[in-house]
Amino acid sequence: MKTMTKYDLEPITKTFYDALEEGNILGRKCTRCGHIEFPPYLCCNACGCLDTEWVDLTNMRGVVKQALPTRGAFGDPDFKNAHGDYFAVEVQIPGADPVGTSLLHVDYDKYAEFDKALSEREMIVKPLIIQDEDTKVVVWELEGESEFKKIPEIKAPAPAGEKKDEVKPAAKAVDVASDATAKAVIEAAADAYGVDASEISLSTDIREDLSNESMKMIVMISTIEEVTDVTIEIQEASALNTIADFVNVVKERLGEETVDASAPAVSAADTAAASAPSDDALDDVAKTVIACAADAYGVDESEITLSTDIREDLSNESMKMIVMISSIEEETDVTIEIQEASALNTIADFAAKVRERM
Repeated sequence: MKTMTKYDLEPITKTFYDALEEGNILGRKCTRCGHIEFPPYLCCNACGCLDTEWVDLTNMRGVVKQALPTRGAFGDPDFKNAHGDYFAVEVQIPGADPVGTSLLHVDYDKYAEFDKALSEREMIVKPLIIQDEDTKVVVWELEGESEFKKIPEIKAPAPAGEKKDEVKPAAKAVDVASDATAKAVIEAAADAYGVDASEISLSTDIREDLSNESMKMIVMISTIEEVTDVTIEIQEASALNTIADFVNVVKERLGEETVDASAPAVSAADTAAASAPSDDALDDVAKTVIACAADAYGVDESEITLSTDIREDLSNESMKMIVMISSIEEETDVTIEIQEASALNTIADFAAKVRERM
C-alpha cells in the first residue's frame, strides 16, 4: 500500500511571519499555472498543484472590492483602540484570490460615501505591516491622497518603569435615585433588555452583561430619546459600552456634569436609609406607604418595616404592586408610574419617592 506524502503548513507559516518581522511580505506562486496564494498556503487553490515557490509581494498593490462597517457587533474594540478607525474589506491583488482583511487610516464617519465610491471607481490600496498584540500582521491603507484617509493620533503607552504613579481623586458618588438622567437611562435599559433596574449599575456593560442583540439596543435608545428628548444614533450607540457611556452622552447634550462609571452608586435604598426616620419613629409618609402596602398585599401592618422588600418579602405579583401605588396616589396625591415603581424595592424606596415629590 502506497503511503501518502504528508505536507506540513507550519514551516510555511513560520517563514511568512519571520519575513514580516523583517519588513517583507511573502506569498506562494504556483509553478504550473502562476496563481499566487496570499496568505501563503500548502498548494495552489487554482489548479491543486503542490509545487509552489516563494514570491516577494512587499510592493504589491490591490483593489478594494467591498467594505463593511466595523462598529457594534462587527467590530473589534481592542483593535480600534490600538490602531484607530478601520473598515473590514475584501482586497483583490493581481493573480490571487480576493482576501478578507482590514483597511486602516480611514475616516469612519465617511463609510457611507466610501461604500458608494467603490461602485464608481477603483480604490487602490497598499499593504501595511503593523504590530498587533504579540505578532506582526498585514493590513492595508489607501494609496496616495484621499478624502477618505485619516491618520489617527494614538498615544503609545509609557515604557515599563517610566510610568509615574498618579494619585487620582476618588470618583464622586452618583445618587442614581435622584439623578434623573442616570435613572432614565437605567430604566430604559431595564425595559429594553427585560431585566430589573436593580440589576443595572453605571458600570454595567450593555453587550457583555445584558445582551448583544441589536434590536434591544435600538429599543433602549428609542426609549432614552422619548424620555429625555436626546437622540443617540444607532451607529453612535454601537461605540458605547457601559450604562455610564450612555448616561454621559445624554448629560453632555443636556449640559449636565458627566459621571464616572467607577464611582460608587448611591441607590434609592441608600438615600432612604440615610434620610428616612427609623422604624420606631415613622413619619406620616412612611405610615401611609406601609398602610397602602399592607392593604394591597393582604398582610398586617405590623409585619412591614421600612426595610421590607416588596417583591421578596411580600409578593412578586404585579397587580398587587399596581393596587399599592394606586392607593399611595389616592392618599398622598403623589403619582408613581408603574415603570418607575419597577426600580423601587423596599418600603423606604417608595416613601423616599413620595417625600421627594411632596
